[in-house]
Amino acid sequence: MPGPFEGLRVIEFGRFIAAPYCAQLLADGGADVIKVEPVEGDATRRNGPVIPGEARQYLNKNRGKRSMAVDLSNPEVLAGVRRLVHGADVVITNFRPGQAKRFGLDYESVSAVNPRVVYAENTAFGEDGPMAGAPGMDIIVQAYTGLSQFTANGPIPPVDPLVDYGAALLLAWGISTALYHRERSGRGQKLNVSLLQAALVLQNNHLNHIDVIDGWRHEFVEYLKTAFVEGKSWAEVLAHRQSLLPDAFGRAYYGFFATCDGTIAIAAGGRPNQLRMLKLLDLEDRWVTEPGWLPEDGRAHAERMHERVASKLREQTSEYWLRAFTEAGIPAAPVRMKDEVLEDRQAWENGFYVRLEHELVGGLTVVAPPVVFSETPLAAKDPPPPLGKHTRELLVEAGLDEEAIDRLAAAGAVAVG
Repeated sequence: MPGPFEGLRVIEFGRFIAAPYCAQLLADGGADVIKVEPVEGDATRRNGPVIPGEARQYLNKNRGKRSMAVDLSNPEVLAGVRRLVHGADVVITNFRPGQAKRFGLDYESVSAVNPRVVYAENTAFGEDGPMAGAPGMDIIVQAYTGLSQFTANGPIPPVDPLVDYGAALLLAWGISTALYHRERSGRGQKLNVSLLQAALVLQNNHLNHIDVIDGWRHEFVEYLKTAFVEGKSWAEVLAHRQSLLPDAFGRAYYGFFATCDGTIAIAAGGRPNQLRMLKLLDLEDRWVTEPGWLPEDGRAHAERMHERVASKLREQTSEYWLRAFTEAGIPAAPVRMKDEVLEDRQAWENGFYVRLEHELVGGLTVVAPPVVFSETPLAAKDPPPPLGKHTRELLVEAGLDEEAIDRLAAAGAVAVG
């Protein structure tokens, strides 16, 4: 069956993660995605190299596309690329600040010729404010927005680029919304998703302020202005913050807990699950059993209940407790390493992984498209293209003849795969 984006032409000027992964989602939906790369290739072709020109970080977010490797500073090449862009439905960019305008590939220039274009731009910090135009990547924005994990020894650099992938999903949603609007109005538009926005969305549970209970934050921010100057350690800073937090009675029922042979995650959210958990562990907690009851010292009560739960769980194996929690209807799972998840039966039986065969690298296991549709399925059909594999055919589509393409290739203005 055709995908939901069948017949759409997408031009991607994308580097790194957010723009390329967004474009890959559209390709999974059947769109003709043209990836415009520099002659030397997207920088991710060198991140985690497998063979020269093919690296892990390119292979995992560029499937289903056509690769066009060109030097946009060459006027003849740029004119051809512009012709492709002027006939596109969607343009996805994360150019360096000012670069799109210099090439005449900014929204104003493109929409003047192609008013139906949906132009999706990914920036680091948004279009306005003192940091507009500043460069940024996932690790920078995670640090800037407090998304980093903090320990007694200080903040830990992130392992996974959650902000980049969050931004990619927001871009794909924004493009879909703009295409729906175009169907009704006939008009395209520009949309911008910043990494800063994505980081805020990922922290929606905590990045909100309720005046009546969150006044402690003002005190803590003032404390931070001098804490490190005065020689406070990270352990002291985190302890001070913990002392200001409202009582967290539910922490005994939600989190990671050690068993006698491993670690499990438990999420007994809501009173019914907490009652079941107390019965399963043969424990008492008036905060759960008597709605409205509050202890004199909430923090001490929460700590006491957490230790009682932890002590019980250390008595048996992970397998024992996971079976018991599942039978009781309480969400629980083993805490696993990433390497184990690639062999997960649940993911494979739902089709959440896909096998592809790359013409240079060989077999690939990749994460499948993230939404399952009954009528317009997404599909990971073609592996990521080698650099410049489709340059010649795309330049022909852009109006250049074979002689001109050979001349440009000889001059190093294009890479022909």
